[in-house]
Amino acid sequence: MNKELTIIIVLYNSTNIIFECLKSLINFNIIIVDNGKNDNLLKKLNNYQNIKKIIGIKKNLGFGNGVNLGFNHVKTEHFLVLNPDIIIDEISINELIKISKENFNCAISAPYISTDDGGYSMFPENGKGIERNLLQLKCSESLNNIKPSGNFCTQVTKGCALLINSKHFRDVGMFTKEYFFYWEEIDLCRKFFKKKLSVIISSKALAFHKQGMSVKNTLSLYLIRVYNSEKSPLYYFKVNKDSSMYLLMIKYLFRSISYLCILNFKNSLKNMVKLSANLSYILFD
Repeated sequence: MNKELTIIIVLYNSTNIIFECLKSLINFNIIIVDNGKNDNLLKKLNNYQNIKKIIGIKKNLGFGNGVNLGFNHVKTEHFLVLNPDIIIDEISINELIKISKENFNCAISAPYISTDDGGYSMFPENGKGIERNLLQLKCSESLNNIKPSGNFCTQVTKGCALLINSKHFRDVGMFTKEYFFYWEEIDLCRKFFKKKLSVIISSKALAFHKQGMSVKNTLSLYLIRVYNSEKSPLYYFKVNKDSSMYLLMIKYLFRSISYLCILNFKNSLKNMVKLSANLSYILFD
């Protein structure tokens, strides 16, 4: 059993895809964080000898906070955060450990995931307004058209597979608790960047992401995604709670009513959820 690394996997209403993930992880200690609705899976997971702890709290804390909870039980120098729909072999994991140990300022080492568009990019705040978005898009496209060799640094990498230095993670305060879903890995990378710590991608460490297959698609999950995709950027950019936000909420309200009038219930609900995300940010954050 590898004593240098602990693996953390956060589950919420998960599918059987996790058992494919676990096949290549038999030589690593694993912590499972149960964010809810996984009762049938947990019965099977209890049979895995290398799953050392299953933390169940009967409440969905979100991804980042779930990792933070699991990290409280990590005693190794490094830990690996994996989505349950990631397939990565032991050779690649050992390569990530090697990279982290060879580079003293490495906070994150991550595998190259050829199946993901936008797997690595720049911080979204680079540039301003439309220029920011175009600059980010151009950078992401050019990076993703490259078949990299060796190791290379990036500002941001995907949160689905991250090998993190435990000390550096603790020093920056772990994942920021305000993020429930989306943008938490971007925020973490930015915190490391401010500490002059690096995020390194290895083309020798390969992972396959069966994106979207780890969670059962339900209406509640759809609403969670819509709500947090709207709210997380507000935290990240520390958006001012001024008149522009109220105008945005009026727009969402108008759209919601308009879609309702033509019986487009999905888009009506979507805009109402976006409105509630902004309202929650104004009133409670």
